[in-house]
Amino acid sequence: MKIRYSQITIIPGNPAENYETCRRAALRAKNDGVNVLILPEMAIPGYLIADKFEENDFIDDCEFFSRKLCCEAGEGFSIIFGTVMFYESLSKSPRIGTDGRKAKLNTAWIATKNNVYHKVKTLLPNYREFEEPRHFKDNLWVKGAMNEWDMFETYNIGGVSLGVMICEDGWDDDYDLKPFEATSKNGAQILIDISYSPFTAGKNGIRNRKFSAHARNLGKPVMYVNGLGLQNNGKTIFCFDGSSAAWNSKGELIAHSKMYSEEDVDFEFVNGELVCLTNTDYKQTTEIQDIHDTLVYGIKNYMAQCGLRRAVIGASGGVDSTLAAALYAEAIGRENLLLVNMPSQYNSQTTISIAEKLAANIGCWYTSVPVGHSAAHTFEQINGLKPTNCNGESIELTLSSFNMENVQARDRGSRILGAIASAWGAVFTNNGNKTETTVGYATLYGDVAGFLAALGDLWKHTVYDLCRYINSISKKEIVPPEVLTLKPSAELSENQAVDKGLGDPLIYPYHDRLFEAMQQWWNRASLADILQHYLDRNLAEYLNHDDNSDLTEELIRSHFLDVKTFTDDLERWYKLFKGMGVAKRIQAPPIIAVTRRAYGFDYRESAIQPYFTRKYLELKAKHL
Repeated sequence: MKIRYSQITIIPGNPAENYETCRRAALRAKNDGVNVLILPEMAIPGYLIADKFEENDFIDDCEFFSRKLCCEAGEGFSIIFGTVMFYESLSKSPRIGTDGRKAKLNTAWIATKNNVYHKVKTLLPNYREFEEPRHFKDNLWVKGAMNEWDMFETYNIGGVSLGVMICEDGWDDDYDLKPFEATSKNGAQILIDISYSPFTAGKNGIRNRKFSAHARNLGKPVMYVNGLGLQNNGKTIFCFDGSSAAWNSKGELIAHSKMYSEEDVDFEFVNGELVCLTNTDYKQTTEIQDIHDTLVYGIKNYMAQCGLRRAVIGASGGVDSTLAAALYAEAIGRENLLLVNMPSQYNSQTTISIAEKLAANIGCWYTSVPVGHSAAHTFEQINGLKPTNCNGESIELTLSSFNMENVQARDRGSRILGAIASAWGAVFTNNGNKTETTVGYATLYGDVAGFLAALGDLWKHTVYDLCRYINSISKKEIVPPEVLTLKPSAELSENQAVDKGLGDPLIYPYHDRLFEAMQQWWNRASLADILQHYLDRNLAEYLNHDDNSDLTEELIRSHFLDVKTFTDDLERWYKLFKGMGVAKRIQAPPIIAVTRRAYGFDYRESAIQPYFTRKYLELKAKHL
């Protein structure tokens, strides 16, 4: 038996176009003598389409195009693919939920010459960006209380028994039901998991180990088939990377498709073993390479989805805008990129020169628009202004030096970049990283603005790592090396003069890891945990989380000599993280997700007041 998986691109919310993609894959397979074609989960509707799943006409269309695809099956050729359907289409019974909605199912359709079988997804993820129970009923609901082994049927195609599972069914270690084990015991000779899973840094390695263990422990070959594409949940953009793979019955990797690459991979099932016929030329990649490829893919495809071609970037000469420029140039082409330096009296010649050099290295468009005159004009207009009310009372407005820092940032974003982007038929970018985003270290309507936050899920240390990686793979140096050693600074006042070693109030080696512990860890670090590790003098070890890092206990102690200075700093940033930072994130542009806690739909939060637990307050009081 010749089996093929096709790693295809799926368009969210477009069953008509997705059907055509699947049909072309089926025609290729038939022409090549393939007996079984396997396509990803949700290949017809797309996956992250939010409450579009609640539109009955849309589900009707998904069923219509799914049935059309089944017609491609015939003598010696079968298709396995994922789609959505009404429960009543499966059971002929109009079973409706208590809220009046028609029940829907995430399913795999197994189409042969004479029959179409429907396999319902068993484990519905309800964490991170996933909320399948909001829309779908699971296999247990469909079949009712019964023996676990009876739930996981197999499908005989050409004399070979295939076990078909859907995405989360392969991650069954955290559940009572064990789809892989049950399907294997029911006689499956090949275990197939159709999936539609977005990229997260490090997830491919975890998945490879898990599915390899399935194959090795059960003594059956395993196939994992994932799709490509860009989908979103409004505030968070997810890149579906493919990385489809297969393992033989010993758990050995025999095929692994490239990330973000459409591929057809063929196998022969001979004497109970799966043999790969296609050289997938798999090479182990690094995490930083995967993040780079994901960001380039995300920028390119998000702009294409929005019908955009050109981008304007405020190039400050800092590391964030430098990385953004390099990524956008790769994604959309240097001819579609315009860098704008907007110096004021506080900008050093050092950073101005870096911006100029960056544009020359990339070969993109460049201009300079000084911001000092317009900021001064705003000061003249507003400072001393006296609004009145109906009683004839007045108040006098005063712009402080801190206010003027924000005026500069807003003038750069909303006025200059916005106007240049409009004149050039472009959009301007948001260059904020995750560290700054966490505590709202950005100005509303200024550097919070922009159409896309491509770096919004990158901690500061990852920004540096990506700059170094880009230089390592480029034929010529793209990132000016001096930007990697310069102290990060907004350059909005005398207190942020980079040539004097002054800059941002964040101690990045420390605050990077601190914010990551509070925001991204599965078991998030509490303030009490952090304070206790500081008291125990092992905070660096705790925050490094077994990763290599520049953070040391000596660095922490050099900045925080006693409990008071430490807790003052800790509470300052925690209040911003849970306070004004939330308000800014709500208004910020969408973020391309690369970690497991991207802001937006992956990290769900509410604009409420910061709260300090009794445990933290008691520990603090004890040691002050």
